[in-house]
Amino acid sequence: MGRVILHIGTLKTGTTSFQRWFSDNEVAITAATGCRWFHGTFPDAREIAAACIDDGRETPAMALGFFPSRGSNEWTAWHAGVVESVRSQVAAGDAPIMISCEALCLLRSPTEMQRLAELFDPATTDVVLTLRTPSGFLSSWKQHLEHDFFRRSKDPTSFAYVEDDSWLVDYDSLKNAYATCFHGRFTVIDYDACLARDGSIIPALIATFTDASLKSLPEWRTYRLNRSARPPRRPVKGLARPRHYLRWWRWRASRILRRNAS
Repeated sequence: MGRVILHIGTLKTGTTSFQRWFSDNEVAITAATGCRWFHGTFPDAREIAAACIDDGRETPAMALGFFPSRGSNEWTAWHAGVVESVRSQVAAGDAPIMISCEALCLLRSPTEMQRLAELFDPATTDVVLTLRTPSGFLSSWKQHLEHDFFRRSKDPTSFAYVEDDSWLVDYDSLKNAYATCFHGRFTVIDYDACLARDGSIIPALIATFTDASLKSLPEWRTYRLNRSARPPRRPVKGLARPRHYLRWWRWRASRILRRNAS
């Protein structure tokens, strides 16, 4: 069983670009670095966070209905499948394995950390955390919530609570929760400094699992997946509001017009 590099986000810090770069070039990256890539149900392995979060709490993916209802027979079977997938992939080889799941930054409590520790050996798990300025994060997260139809919450424990005192930017509690549980290397990356220096978070994340030269690895500069600029999400009944339907159909009409014009 190899070392685990647990990339826990945070949200809105270039994780999608890194995940796409690694998954698209997995064979070449593993050959050059010896590091494996975790194959989750989703590219961002969001199921791991959902499986470990406390009862009464939820991740955005849970709120959008990506997983079975908690407490149901379907949930029990699904949860067992997640646990089996994680354990089997981690145990499949002696090479390090990179697991990138930004929703893990939503986990803080001792019981949540205990569930994670049951999946990943605290003695051989390194944690990688990327942080950006609180104001920059909150601004970007507000846009993300709007895109996914979430109303901002007044509940200070919600992932949709985005006031200046939001728990989401209590970075000290996040660092303490993981540092207390996991005893491997703990790396904190400055998102804003990386963008200013490299124009991307990818080089800093690469350095957490290999000493290989960037020149020896697949091209990473073209991976600039800006989630705030993606096409509108198809409206979800019960969540979407009139402006979301309007935005969706305007986008659809623009696509049709461009296709007809070409």
